[in-house]
Parts: sequence; C-alpha cells; structure tokens
Amino acid sequence: MGARGSSQTRSQRGSCCQPQTPNAVMASSSSTNTSARTVHPKIATRRSCTPRMGHAGTVRIGVVGAGLAGLACAWKLHRAGHDVVVLEARDRVGGRTWSTTLPNGVVVERGGEWIDADQHTIRRACAELGLPLAPHGVRFHRRRVNGEVPTLATLERTLADVAARIPDGDTTVAAAFEEALGPEYGADPAFLRIATSTAGDPAAASARFHVARAEGARVDAATRVVGGNQRIAETLAAGLGDRVRLRTPVAGVAVEGRHAVLTTDRESLELDRAVVAVPLALLDDLGWEPGFPEQWQTGLEHLVTGTAVKLSVPTAGSAHPDGVQHPELAWWAWNSLDPAGDGGVPAVSCFAGGPATRDRLELADGPARWVEELGALRPDLDLVADQALLTDWEAEAWTRGGYSYVLAGRSPAAAALLQRPAGPLVLAGEHTAGPHSGTMEGALLSGVRAARSITG
Repeated sequence: MGARGSSQTRSQRGSCCQPQTPNAVMASSSSTNTSARTVHPKIATRRSCTPRMGHAGTVRIGVVGAGLAGLACAWKLHRAGHDVVVLEARDRVGGRTWSTTLPNGVVVERGGEWIDADQHTIRRACAELGLPLAPHGVRFHRRRVNGEVPTLATLERTLADVAARIPDGDTTVAAAFEEALGPEYGADPAFLRIATSTAGDPAAASARFHVARAEGARVDAATRVVGGNQRIAETLAAGLGDRVRLRTPVAGVAVEGRHAVLTTDRESLELDRAVVAVPLALLDDLGWEPGFPEQWQTGLEHLVTGTAVKLSVPTAGSAHPDGVQHPELAWWAWNSLDPAGDGGVPAVSCFAGGPATRDRLELADGPARWVEELGALRPDLDLVADQALLTDWEAEAWTRGGYSYVLAGRSPAAAALLQRPAGPLVLAGEHTAGPHSGTMEGALLSGVRAARSITG
C-alpha cells in the first residue's frame, strides 16, 4: 500500500499457537503494482527437508503466510487429512487482523475491523469456531458529515446517478462523481465514504468496481468479534498446533518438475503444492523460479496496494456510539457500542485512507496532528491524548500498506486468473477475492477457495 519501510510495531499479544482445538470446522463457501516483476536469483538451500508424511494419499502442502487467508486454507486442508505446514514471518498470526488492548482495558483493532451484514463466510466461521459477535452500533455506510446523517434514499440516488455516468470502458471514481455532481463533488458524503474506504487515489481508482460495491452496501449492521477479530486467526492457528511456524519468512518459491519448493533462511521444503498467501505488496520480494506465473501477472494488472493508517485513543468516559466522517479529508472516527452495556466504549478509533490523507495528517511524524484534528471532529469525546496508539500499515515490514484496490480499466475477468492454480502453486489473499477484495471476508474466501483447488 505504498512506500516501503521497517516495522515499528510488535504484537502486544502472546503466542497464539497453543495446541487447543476449535469447536468445529470452518464451513466451505463459494466464492500490485502494475510494473514488471523482478525475478530474483535462485536461492541456495542450506538443507532439504519435507513436512512429516501422512497416510497414503496425503498431499504435502506449504502455506506462506498466517493471515486469515493462509490459516483458513491450512485449516481446511488439515481437516481434510492433508499434511500442511504454515510459514509466517511475524511473531504472531493474523496478518492485517491485529487486536490489542488499550491501557483502560478496551480492545481495539489495529487492522481489519468491520464484519458486514452480508459477509456470510466470516460470520459462519465465527459461529463454528465459537467466537461471539457484537454490534458496532455505528453506521459504516451512512456516516455523519457536518452534523448530518444522509438518508438511505439520498445515498442510493447519488450512487445511481454516479453509476449511470460511468462509460463502458470505465473511468475513475473522482471523474464519475464530478460528472454526476459537478465541481463540488468532493464534499458529498457518498464520495467521502468511498474515497476513505478505497484507501487509494480516487483520481486513479476504478469507478466501475468501487461505485458498484458501494451500491451493494445498504445495510448498516456491522459487527466485530468480542475480544478482538484476531481471535479468528488465533483459534484457527491453535487447531493447527506446531504446524504453524512463526518467525519463518519465506525467501523463495520455486517449481521443480511437479513439485513446489519453499526456501527460508534455514531450510528448503519440497512439497506437492504451495499456497502463497502474503499481502500483494510483498509478492515482488519472493524469489520466483523459474519466474512469476504469467497468468497471475496478467491478473494483477490494474490492482495495487492502498495506504491505510489507524488511530485508537482512550477516552475519559463514554459517549453515544457514532461514526463521523471528516468533511474534507479521507478519514473518519467512530466509538463503538460496548458489548457489555448500552453506551459507547471509552475509546475512539479512526481510519485514514490514501497517501494524500496520510501526508495531510503528517502521520510519518506520529499521531500528534491527527489527535488534534480528532479533537476538533469529535468534541463530544474527552481524549486521553498521551495514550494514542497509531498503526501505520505503510511502515509495517511484512505488509507495507493496507489492502488492495482496483485501478480504472481493470478487466472484470482479471480476478479469475488469480484464482487459477499455476502448476503446483496456488495464490490466496484478499487481493485475489474479486468483489470481496480488501476485506476479512475476502481473505477467508480466498483461503477456502485455495484449499478447494487442491482437495477438489
């Protein structure tokens, strides 16, 4: 999702791979950069090994990445009786699903937060893993702007008008809104919401993709996992036990005959299949031999990583839950409903999307400017400013950005190319999930799809 940098954050939670067993199996469900990829020299292996052998007919599979996509895939494969190992670079599981606790005891999400009403795969997974959901009590799609909440009818009319102006060959989000609403389109609540959630450049983002997705989002009934969304990843990892290896970054992905070979700094794993479930921005870092699959290269055209930053601030007391969009910039703030009460939690969370907003808020220098802006946007909240927690995914070494977004002109058929195996290699991750990309739902869907492509 943007410029590369070293990580300044570490997990505030302990190891999540204790050998416990989830309550049930997650049910099946249906579901970059555009420049040329660099092919790295083949990495010499220090020693060769394979995952432990299973019963006759077992397929040996390596999964790169222990985010929701990789863990969902590994869990399905493990339950199907296959021999699987998950290699994760971080010291925790979850990837961009990362929960932590503020000094006042409020659990907040540093990454993926919203489980929408129509996201059935993640809701089913939570139910079957025994993870209760709690309502946010906040309008995600109809955010308050300048003191007013747009009606659903107004939102639908605006989006229908904008959609009608999109030519057959596509255009950008900014161009479509300007065509429909005129030069003041930037103050429209629907535009502000899309610009923020896209986490990219509205002057480059696909109107055909992002406006259509906004048109389909009509119900504000978002939830989150009680105790943190990272519990999904932790519970899946617990069921896999020592099959999940933390602090094990993969440097090379090779195809040798009918087998895949994953190389770390300690070993080389020869496998029947390899599932690559790392963030889009990290695909270039892997040494691909004999090269990055051409069909995937084509599928990644006009798909890039956006810029996402989150801020969590404790408050001295609680206020009625509300979601407020900044009237000019692509960021918003919300205080969710307390799962154990009728009021809001004593904390506020913020999300900023896109490089322009990150720069305007001076986030490379820390949270001070954003906290000041937050105080002006939410005067109803008594901020404990010195305990503000900033999570800049651009500075996270194993992510380097937020989530994927679609550029204008991308072929509607491109996602199908990413979902097709390339010999013994399979690609997973939210960026492969088509209309569900950029969401936790999409990550889980991609993992289930990847597992199904192996098991049949």
